[in-house]
Amino acid sequence: MPQNNNLKPINLPMQLKFGRKPSTMFKNNLSALKVELVDAPTRSQALNVAWQYVKATWADHHDDTNPAITPMKELSANLEDVLCFRALPTPMECLGFTFKLSGLSFQEVTHIIRHRAGSFAAQCTGDRDLRDDPAVIPEAVQNSPEFYSRWVNLVHDSKQLYADMTDSKAVSMMDARMILPKAMTSFYLMRLNLKDLLGFIAQRQDMQIQPAADNLLAVYMAKEVIKVLPEASTRISFNKPDMHYVKTFRVPDGKGGHTSRGTNLYWPEPKNDLFEYNSEDSIYQARREDINGTENPNEPTVFTQLWESTIEEINQLTNEHNKFMERE
Repeated sequence: MPQNNNLKPINLPMQLKFGRKPSTMFKNNLSALKVELVDAPTRSQALNVAWQYVKATWADHHDDTNPAITPMKELSANLEDVLCFRALPTPMECLGFTFKLSGLSFQEVTHIIRHRAGSFAAQCTGDRDLRDDPAVIPEAVQNSPEFYSRWVNLVHDSKQLYADMTDSKAVSMMDARMILPKAMTSFYLMRLNLKDLLGFIAQRQDMQIQPAADNLLAVYMAKEVIKVLPEASTRISFNKPDMHYVKTFRVPDGKGGHTSRGTNLYWPEPKNDLFEYNSEDSIYQARREDINGTENPNEPTVFTQLWESTIEEINQLTNEHNKFMERE
């Protein structure tokens, strides 16, 4: 059909920003992270599903799986059995959790979408003008004045080039966005069933081979799950060693020497210091949180503060649940 400019133009769903000067708010990459639980089953629903599925195996009649007359303590214990694989784990696949993860750099985005069991919705970059999007900076860079200045300048320059190309209308924003750095932020919606969610948390909490941002996403998501299902505290542990790192850090190479089969970035954290190693076995001769810029203030890092405060919240939720169940 031909163009008909007598038609009233449609209302585009995005804001057009042609000709506008770019602006950038810079944030610490860890402080910027937010996890919001958008949708989840109630505890009552989880207890019901777990009971129905587990008890169906030996029931003589379909009414025998009804949890209505079962004491809360027994229902809770049954759910814990499901979560810890002491009973049929299938009920976990029936319980879906949806999170909104914001303040993500594009590095974190590449990590979360590797989990093919999840369903995702993304903040768009193809037909939404990005010239006002925030950017993030790691603490080690913030503690390095020269690197910090160059980081900020590069982001400003890339944003300005993006805006210039977009405003020219000779380069579409679909192509112009390729100049923007990974430091630009985005948000994603992520849905996982409980079984896959617990697996995601277990994998991403590993401080030795996962970035600090991934560790925080894992602990934040764990806190939200435990708020809904306090029984999940029996399955989630942040104190156990990271065994993939321990087992792959230093292994025989078959030639009389040793090699790595994993990611040897840093020396082991105290909970992982379970084996002998040479100080040169890792890329950096330090633990992760000791690498904190050219002017390291030698104080607790942003990660340490956020991690420890969240672990404290989780412990408090767990203790409150345990005390409540003791009274039942």
